[in-house]
Amino acid sequence: MKIDDSVGSPTQNDAFRTDVDAPRDALPQTTPDYGQAAPATRPAQKRVRSRASWIRSHRKLVGAVGAGALLVAVLIAWAAARLQSPPVVTVYTVHTQTLTTYVAGGGLTYPFQQMNIVYPVSAAVINVNVQVGQPVKARQVLLTLNNADLQAQLQRAQAQVSAARNYLNGVLNTPTSTPAIIAQAQSNLDQAEGVYSSLSTELNSPEFSNGNILSPFVGVVTAVNATPGTVTSAGAVLVSVANMSSIIVKVEFPIDQRALISLNQAVDVYPSAVPDQHFTGTISTINPQLTSPGSDTFEAWVTVNNSSGALFSGESVYARVQTHVTFPTVPELSVVNPDADSVVFLYSNGHVHLRHVVVGSRDGDKFGIANGLQEGDEVVLVGQYQLSDNEAVTVRSIQP
Repeated sequence: MKIDDSVGSPTQNDAFRTDVDAPRDALPQTTPDYGQAAPATRPAQKRVRSRASWIRSHRKLVGAVGAGALLVAVLIAWAAARLQSPPVVTVYTVHTQTLTTYVAGGGLTYPFQQMNIVYPVSAAVINVNVQVGQPVKARQVLLTLNNADLQAQLQRAQAQVSAARNYLNGVLNTPTSTPAIIAQAQSNLDQAEGVYSSLSTELNSPEFSNGNILSPFVGVVTAVNATPGTVTSAGAVLVSVANMSSIIVKVEFPIDQRALISLNQAVDVYPSAVPDQHFTGTISTINPQLTSPGSDTFEAWVTVNNSSGALFSGESVYARVQTHVTFPTVPELSVVNPDADSVVFLYSNGHVHLRHVVVGSRDGDKFGIANGLQEGDEVVLVGQYQLSDNEAVTVRSIQP
């Protein structure tokens, strides 16, 4: 009998080799039971290989996380160092200086002189001799009223005064007259005397001569409200004349700047409608009353020469007064909130202290401090926005 010394049949051997050559992950997860359990090594190896494979596939993410952690560590270290070292600042020494400052306000223009000619009674207009815009001389005839009618009205007014006075005397001598009747009689007399006095004053004024109304001064006609052949109303403005050789500008200045305004100061005047025009005037009057009750402005009158006729009455203007003040002075960079609750940081013995100040004036890049600082004080010029009150600092330099 022939003995086959091969391990097995070709089919069996091929199957065996297939099992041996197969990847380890494809091997069975159990082992034959030979009387004791086989060491559990293959699952642990698989977990290690899985973690290495995940790290290789997420290498960028791992790097980013590491970089972020490094940045956080650097920031924490910087913050710790910052907390340990005091801020570095530059200090400025306060000096008293004379500064140029301006007080400004708005206002309107008015004629140097102006007269509205009115009559207390109605009158017939005979002639009008002028028109608006016409220059006139003093005592030049402007218009003519019916003088006979005016004289008749004056006589009637005088008669009414006599009648009212007689009536009042009669009432006073009547025992049965009540206080109300007496009061009414007195009122009638007062009214009659008022009409007579006004008419008599007008007829005897320098601006009236035989029915002619005369110009009170050299000027220009600004209004004519009468027409020949018509009858004017009592109290109506017949003609207006203005002296425009000088202009009065009534300017409203802030009340908190009152101390900087005085008589005879020079004032620059700029018309709002023509800003390239420039006029120079002087303060001639300071009104002691506020512009209106409770307001924060007062009024000053500025006289401006207008011989050229360039300024009109009723123009809106901007006025500015240049003045000089002496204050402890600091650069504007050292003041925090200069337009509101102004503060500086005062340096002393290695520490800074918050100090409230009052800005009194500004000249270029300098602030005059009206309250809160004095000559020789040292304030922080650079680095103040990172400071707090009573904080220790390191001074880099001191600017004299």
